[in-house]
Amino acid sequence: MSTNNEIEKLRESEERYRTMIEMACDAIFVVDAESGSVCEVNQSGLIMTGLAIEEIVGRPVWELFPEDERDRGRELFDTAVREERGRRTSMHFVRPDGGRVTLDVTTALMRLSGRKIVVQVCRDATERDEFERQQARLSQYYERLLDSLPVGLGIRAAINATPKIEFENQTLKRMFDTAACKGSGITWDACRADMDEQPRIAITDDGSYAEERRLANGQTFLYTISYVRDLLDQWCEVTIVQDFTRRRQLEDDLEQVNRTLEARVQERTRELEEKQTQLAQAEKMASLGSLVAGVAHEINTPLGALTSNNDLFIRAIVRLKKLLDTSEVTSDAAMKERFDRILDSIDEVTSVNKTAGERIKNIVNSLRSFARLDRSEKDRVDIRDGLESTLTLVSHELKNRVEVVRRYGDIPPINCFPNQINQVFMNLLVNASHAIKDKGVITIRTALEGGWVVVEISDTGSGIPKDVLPKIFDPGFTTKGSGVGTGLGLSIVHQIIQDHGGKILVTSKPGEGTTFRIELPAR
Repeated sequence: MSTNNEIEKLRESEERYRTMIEMACDAIFVVDAESGSVCEVNQSGLIMTGLAIEEIVGRPVWELFPEDERDRGRELFDTAVREERGRRTSMHFVRPDGGRVTLDVTTALMRLSGRKIVVQVCRDATERDEFERQQARLSQYYERLLDSLPVGLGIRAAINATPKIEFENQTLKRMFDTAACKGSGITWDACRADMDEQPRIAITDDGSYAEERRLANGQTFLYTISYVRDLLDQWCEVTIVQDFTRRRQLEDDLEQVNRTLEARVQERTRELEEKQTQLAQAEKMASLGSLVAGVAHEINTPLGALTSNNDLFIRAIVRLKKLLDTSEVTSDAAMKERFDRILDSIDEVTSVNKTAGERIKNIVNSLRSFARLDRSEKDRVDIRDGLESTLTLVSHELKNRVEVVRRYGDIPPINCFPNQINQVFMNLLVNASHAIKDKGVITIRTALEGGWVVVEISDTGSGIPKDVLPKIFDPGFTTKGSGVGTGLGLSIVHQIIQDHGGKILVTSKPGEGTTFRIELPAR
């Protein structure tokens, strides 16, 4: 009775086993471990292979696979038997209608009723395989799409832990392959410490931020960085990189051009201001020349009359003296002495008148010579004459206070604008006079040195401070205070000498004096 119960239970167990196999969605093949032949197959196996049961049972299990996979099927079976453990791989069935079914195949060795069998479970993975292929195609499509972008795109994952690069497109790789070739040696995700300079950072409207990074080799990149959470709720960093090297170069070039243009504009403005100053000064000199000519003409007319009358008066006194010597009036000693005193007084007055007239005449001639209205074009002149004319005009600045020492060497006449050169002498002599606070000496030296006519005007005045010396020829610079000097005198002097192809140099020692050296071409 006990044996019958056990047999019944075994039968019921086998029935449940067969029922489970038949109801399974996966294809299940029971294979003899010795021969490899299929002993049983469920309904799903028949549907999946498209074969009848008699076409499967008794057939080696590996022959159910396509010819190109049968060796792998045999190896899978042998390994399961040999190692007595499950094995899993991907295989295919080819249906009679030509349909190809992708399988996940699991093979395992089992013992049933004292004999070894191999159970091979085949799950249809066609849809999954097709889905994975679609996913792969989509991934490839999007990767190509991202690779075709004109900007670099990189993604770093796990930025809160150990950041790692999850994606970088080909444009980004090419950018930094080029950067490496140019000697930068850094990667796109390098930290700021690798930069040649601190990046310029700006927050964008969408909450991301942009920064410009410039490498040591001059390459410049614009980084736009934003943060998103991935499927695991971890923060990822999405970086868009644009190569701004060319743009930065153009900006730098434009900035340099702007600086150059600004410098040129400033230089041109300074030149125009100098020319305007010279023009104004020339107009003043022209007006002064006209005034001097008019004054000289007005003075010459009465001066000529005075001179003529004084000569006539002197001759009359001489004749009167002769008459008195022969006259009876002179026989009276007292009367003669009285007449002699009167005549001596008259002689003294006429002598003074003559000296004053000559003085006025010299001043008028010096004024005319200084203005040189009849010589406003270039002329060949002896500049020592100009020095003497100028000294006459500034004598009121020097009289009884400054001694003028002349050390004139032999020099040839030079081609110049005489009125402009006289203006130079006038400015330098007046400045020298003002530098001498009490009494002092002005020394004027002329010489011919190696094809240059040299004029040196030295004074024993207060001198020029060292920090001021480089600025004395700048337009508008003056040390005389507001309302005293315009700051144009030495600027005009410098420009006139330059226009004549010459040079003007200055040396000075505070407390000892100053020397201006003018060099003009002798040709």
